[in-house]
Amino acid sequence: MSRITRPGWAGIAALLAFLAVPAHGETHGEMPVGPRTQPPYPDWLTTRMDTMRRQDPKAMLLGDSLVAGWPPDLARRLFDAEPMNFGAGGDTTGNLLWRVRQSFGPGMGLTSALVLIGTNDLPNRSAAEIAASIVTIATDVTRFAPGACVTLLTLLPRRDGNAAFAERIMDVNRRLTALTGSGLRVVDAYEPLRDACPAEGACPLYKDPVHLTRAGYERLTTLIGKAGC
Repeated sequence: MSRITRPGWAGIAALLAFLAVPAHGETHGEMPVGPRTQPPYPDWLTTRMDTMRRQDPKAMLLGDSLVAGWPPDLARRLFDAEPMNFGAGGDTTGNLLWRVRQSFGPGMGLTSALVLIGTNDLPNRSAAEIAASIVTIATDVTRFAPGACVTLLTLLPRRDGNAAFAERIMDVNRRLTALTGSGLRVVDAYEPLRDACPAEGACPLYKDPVHLTRAGYERLTTLIGKAGC
């Protein structure tokens, strides 16, 4: 039985009701902290959160579609325990922060988490805001699971030719790689992927300008090694 406790948790029906109403009031900088209305919300989320509460996983991957697409066999290489994939396509840092705050709770058995998030924030937020939001996510994970190690991945290169995005990604990553602290590990995923791809034309590590092929995930998994501090 899961050891996760949530004061005032009223079940899946209450969560569905919450998802049906736009989030108001809570923000982080200029970022709304709340769920999206597009798929995979709400059905995927309610099912996934219920599964997480029952299983109380010791290892998790948290993020957007780049995490959701991580091949399960490669994800298992990252951890000493069977990981749960908590990635949701299209999520921003605000969406992931909301998911963490809604689904995590005191008494978690989580010991290791890997976080990759932020590329969907690039059109609307500054590098400082994105980096601060990622730090808040890591802080909240360790607040609910004080013994957990959080491995933060820097933002990955995009191959869409958007110079403004590329500059913002590098700024976010400079801020993340400067972080230090107990229970935190930062892995620079940007330069190894960028250097492995030609400046122009197709790259075998990418299936589109943002998402990775299996070869890309293999490269990323090898780069990370074991997620841990």
